[in-house]
Amino acid sequence: MRTRTIHWLFAVLAVACLAVLGQALLAQRAATAYNRSLADPQASAGSAPAAALSRGVRLAAAGDVNAAQQAFQLALQQGDPALRRMARYNLGNLHLRQALAMRRDDMEAAPLVELAKQYYRQVLAEEPSHQEARYNLERALWLQPENVTWYSAKDKAEARERRATASKIEPGELP
Repeated sequence: MRTRTIHWLFAVLAVACLAVLGQALLAQRAATAYNRSLADPQASAGSAPAAALSRGVRLAAAGDVNAAQQAFQLALQQGDPALRRMARYNLGNLHLRQALAMRRDDMEAAPLVELAKQYYRQVLAEEPSHQEARYNLERALWLQPENVTWYSAKDKAEARERRATASKIEPGELP
C-alpha cells in the first residue's frame, strides 16, 4: 500500500512538472515571436501594439520620423489605454523634437509645436500626474505661447534676442 501511494505521488509530481515545463515553453515561444517583431523594422501592420510602440521609439531615435509616426499611430489605434497614452506621449516628443530642429523657422515649426501640445494635453487628461508630459508641455508652451500676437520682423527679431539672452534653459534632450 505504501509503495502504491509513493508511485501515485511521483506520477502526480511528474504531471505537474510537465505542465510547468509546457507553460514555460509556450511563454518562451511568445517571447521569441515578440523579439522577432521588435527586430523586424518592416513588421506587418497586424503586429502587436507594444512591438509597434517599441519599433516607433527605435525609429525615432534613428531619425526616421515618418516610419516612427506610422508605428506610433498603429500603437495608438490598437493598444490598450496605457499603451495609447505612451504612444501619444511619444508622438508629442516626435513633433516637439522636429520643431526644435526647425527652430530657426517659426512658421514651419508652429504646427509641429501645436501638435505636440495637443498630444501632451491628451496624455495629461488621462493621467494628470505624468510629469514628463507636463514638463514637455511647459517646454512647448515656452517655445510657442498660447496667445501669440503677430509682430513685425523687427519686433520678432528683438523678441528672439530677448528670449535667447533672458533664458537660462539650454536646449537639450527631452525626458
